[in-house]
Amino acid sequence: MIEFDNVSKTYPGSPRPAVAGFSHRVHRGTTTVFVGPSGCGKTTLLRMVNRMVSPDSGRVLVRGEDIGGGDAVGLRRSIGYVMQHGGLLPHRTVAENIAAVARLSGAGRVAARERAAEMLRLVGLDPALGSRYPTELSGGQAQRVGVARGLVADPDILLMDEPFGAVDPVVRRGLQEEVLAIKESTETTILMVTHDIDEAFRLGDEIVLLGEGGTVQQVGSAEDFITSPATEVVREFTGGDARLLSIREHEGQQVLVDRDGRVRGVLE
Repeated sequence: MIEFDNVSKTYPGSPRPAVAGFSHRVHRGTTTVFVGPSGCGKTTLLRMVNRMVSPDSGRVLVRGEDIGGGDAVGLRRSIGYVMQHGGLLPHRTVAENIAAVARLSGAGRVAARERAAEMLRLVGLDPALGSRYPTELSGGQAQRVGVARGLVADPDILLMDEPFGAVDPVVRRGLQEEVLAIKESTETTILMVTHDIDEAFRLGDEIVLLGEGGTVQQVGSAEDFITSPATEVVREFTGGDARLLSIREHEGQQVLVDRDGRVRGVLE
C-alpha cells in the first residue's frame, strides 16, 4: 500500500540527514505506527507519503506507483491527513471545515454537509456541533473534528501526525478509543507518528521504532517489543524493567505489580 524504498532526506543547513536510507512497507488495511524520540525522522517520513516533503534520493510508492513525478495535489486529496493541533480554519464552522474537504473530492454542497454530519457521528460528536467555530470547541473536540475531516473523503489511506499530543491523558484515551472503533468499521490503512510508546502499543498492528536518521531499531507487534526487545536501547525505550510484572493477592483480588511493588493493574 505504501512503500519507502531507500529514501533519504537532509534539510538545508542541517549537518546530518533527517532520514538516511530508510526502507519499509506498510500493508493495506493495517495501522502502522512510527515511534521514536524527537528528531528521529518519523514526521519527515510521514510527510513524504503525501509529498509535503520530497526525498533527496530513493522512492516512495503509494498504491504501487512512484509518487515522485505525479500530481501532488491529486495525491493529497486522495489521502486523509490529521495533524497534532487539528489545523482547523478558525473563520469556518466545524461543518464547513469538514465539508470543504468533501467538496474538493467532488461532492455537492448538500452531500458534503450530510457527509460532515455523518463523520461527526463516527468520531463520537453530536452533529449539532457543526454550527460552532473551532475556538468554541474543547481540545478533545477539535481533535475529533480533525479526524472527521481526515476521513470525510473516504480515503483508503489516513496519515496521523502526533494527533493526540496536545490533549490531556483522559481525552487522549478517549480519542484512542475512537481510532480503534474506526479501525473496526473501515478498511482504511493508517500510518501514524507518535513519541508515546504506550500509544503505539495500543493502536499499532505494526510498530516501527526509529533512531537517529530514521535508523530502524526494531519492527514488530507490541508483543514482540515487550517479550523480545532487539537491543538494550529498545528495551529501555519501551519501558525496561517497568514492564516486568508479577501477580500478587491484594484484598481478595489478584493484582499486577511492578518490580518496585507498585500496583499496575487488576486481573479479571
